Amino acid sequence: MNRKIIGIFICLMLMTAILTTAHNVKNSSIKYEYNEIDTISFDEGDVPVWEVGDKWAYRVDKIVIDFEQTDLSIFVDGNIDTLELEVNKVTEEFYELNFEADISGFYELYTDFGDGPINITGELKSTTIEGTITYNKTDLAIKQVHIIISGRLTIKIVEQPYYDLSFMPNIPIPATIILDIGLGNPYPLIEFPLNTSKCWGLPATNFSLSGTIESSWLRLANTINKFFRIPGVIPILATILGTDPDMLKEISDILNDILPIIDIKYVLNEYVDIDNVFEIPAVPTILCCFGKDYVKVPAREEPFEAYNISLMGSSLGNIYYSPEVGNKIKITGNFEEVLPFVSNINAELISYSFNPK
Repeated sequence: MNRKIIGIFICLMLMTAILTTAHNVKNSSIKYEYNEIDTISFDEGDVPVWEVGDKWAYRVDKIVIDFEQTDLSIFVDGNIDTLELEVNKVTEEFYELNFEADISGFYELYTDFGDGPINITGELKSTTIEGTITYNKTDLAIKQVHIIISGRLTIKIVEQPYYDLSFMPNIPIPATIILDIGLGNPYPLIEFPLNTSKCWGLPATNFSLSGTIESSWLRLANTINKFFRIPGVIPILATILGTDPDMLKEISDILNDILPIIDIKYVLNEYVDIDNVFEIPAVPTILCCFGKDYVKVPAREEPFEAYNISLMGSSLGNIYYSPEVGNKIKITGNFEEVLPFVSNINAELISYSFNPK
């Protein structure tokens, strides 16, 4: 049971603090609201050229992460007031962008490892997410992401099969989580050059996950565990709890090994029986751009002319890309077929600083 308990704990800490998109044409269609007009276009949207200081800010009023496998489901419903992106470094091969946002919301975790259901819920409060994203210059494919999540989350154990914890209130946990995600093959969401007669899929890749979890709560747990490891204490505690002292000794050994700062890669490999490299299968040809729209977003009064990229003919969602902005200006819909775990997202551009090159 020791691995089960630690597995639940790590899944919770990792997943609940979350979060982190050619041919010439002769005729295309540009729509403004519901009025459609015909136009002639010979241009293509080449990959934009970013410079240090270019920046974009988005309002993300909904991001839903819904992951489900046999005996494991994770659901996060989050809101981000403002997500800010700024180019801070340009090399011969890569762009590096800083990002920062405040996030709030709630989560649910359900799992069953054979002993009975474990159901945990909670809220994200006063939580900030920041870090860097590295893109290829040639195609804006994501290469790696460095994430720092800091703030408070609450934990409520709704049910679990091991001990009666119904007396416990919601537990606030301050924490700092650092995640490093590296992709084996860079992951492009838009295939450049972009035009209004194009469809594409996404390549198979994998990503590695590493990082650390630090918290005053974990430091306290480490101190308490050190006390439990004083000879003679664990048998007394086992008698009080009415449980097996050998099992408590095993749990204490694991906590002594991983606390006070949790090494995510080490714990995944050693205690959760999960390798820290995760496969992402190829996505078939479900993204298509067949036209342009005039799209109104808060970034300015006048609508932007933007390529309308649809997923499954807009049945799953739409991405609007504007060469004038050098980035996406609006994303809406269900993206679970394209972005692993992300089932719903609504985002729109609220400000930007970019000069097309």
